[in-house]
Amino acid sequence: MATTKHCDALSLTDLVISELRKAGLTTDKILSQCYDGASVMSGKRGGVQKILQEKVEKEVPYVHCFNHQLHLVVIHAMSSENTLQVFFDVSDMLYRFMKKTTVSAVYTGQRLKRLLDQRWTGHLGVEASGLLKAVQEPHFKFTAVMVHKILALLDPPNKVLQDKKTDLYTGVKVVKSALDCVEHLRSDSDFQAIWAQCSTGSSADASEPAAPPPMKRARQVPTHLKQYVVGSTIGQQDIGSETECKRLFFSTLDSVIGEMNRRFSERNSQLDEALCALDLENPHFLDVQKVTPLLELTKTTLVESEFVVARNFLQSEMARSTGDVWTPTSILQRFSWPLAAMPTVLTPLKHGVTFGASSATCESTFSTLTNVFSQHRRSMLHPRKACMIQLACEADLTKQFREKDWKERLFRKFNKQTRRLQLY
Repeated sequence: MATTKHCDALSLTDLVISELRKAGLTTDKILSQCYDGASVMSGKRGGVQKILQEKVEKEVPYVHCFNHQLHLVVIHAMSSENTLQVFFDVSDMLYRFMKKTTVSAVYTGQRLKRLLDQRWTGHLGVEASGLLKAVQEPHFKFTAVMVHKILALLDPPNKVLQDKKTDLYTGVKVVKSALDCVEHLRSDSDFQAIWAQCSTGSSADASEPAAPPPMKRARQVPTHLKQYVVGSTIGQQDIGSETECKRLFFSTLDSVIGEMNRRFSERNSQLDEALCALDLENPHFLDVQKVTPLLELTKTTLVESEFVVARNFLQSEMARSTGDVWTPTSILQRFSWPLAAMPTVLTPLKHGVTFGASSATCESTFSTLTNVFSQHRRSMLHPRKACMIQLACEADLTKQFREKDWKERLFRKFNKQTRRLQLY
């Protein structure tokens, strides 16, 4: 695991190239780059992706991490409405409140205490009353059901994009499928189903009398508007009404659809067409003109006759098989031997499964630092943290060391120095 004290784009680029060369890899074989949207990485003029292309003196397509973009879709779309912001704020406070297991177990009082710093039970009571009132709002349940339906449609692509085996073309298809499902959800019938679910089945006890509605101040038209015709509502709208919930439903879906179309349409169109041409079910399967951009990345000479033979061969094999799922990966696994005689066809197929769609695996490793770098480990040295990150990255290798001899050698080496904690 390489580390650096400098976080500018040039230093990071030099670090990446030097580590590749240390591993015995050549920069001539770099096909793509996948980072998040930080300017130091994705900058079109001074980012790592641009400097790397200048240093290797060739085009290396940059892919903005699909998983990160999906996360931004949720953040931006769900913050487009003030009602949604309030819902997530209440949900966050409710989660943190329920996490206070020790406090909630100790507090048994029935009355609110004075709001003093020393009297934490008073703060607890005020917080509980506020959360209870917020959850009992008529629009809260509708918002919860609506958000759950939308996020449930985005959860499958989120899980697929976190898999190391997910290539760019698979990521494109999964995101497109999720977008189609969100667009299909935008209908009056789906809204009525959610509204019926939230307007019935109240958890309140039917034997208890309903609480009287709160008194509201009578709304009046301002004096300076009496000579005019008012074409809009006066004051705050009734956010618990069916009309307002319907507006919120369609507005939220429009925001999600718009964000997904905007973010996932910024990819290289030629690269997308080339990856689609590697799908057996695509009408342009192994089309020479479509696949050419993949060959140009490694300056591979095109042999058109090989594509003609490979296309007829693979299509005939697909016609004879039933129930099989055909992907570039499965084609390489089953027909690597006959395709070896057609290297210009084998090259784009290998390139297609090489393009990554997400850097979520790396980000999940870095997120482990929230557990490692806790308030009790503030003095941990940077080299040790780097080694722990490396162990997390190579967990599949470290799990193989189950032998007793390996553990004994590790513990003996650990105890060579004087330590407070003795493991052996």
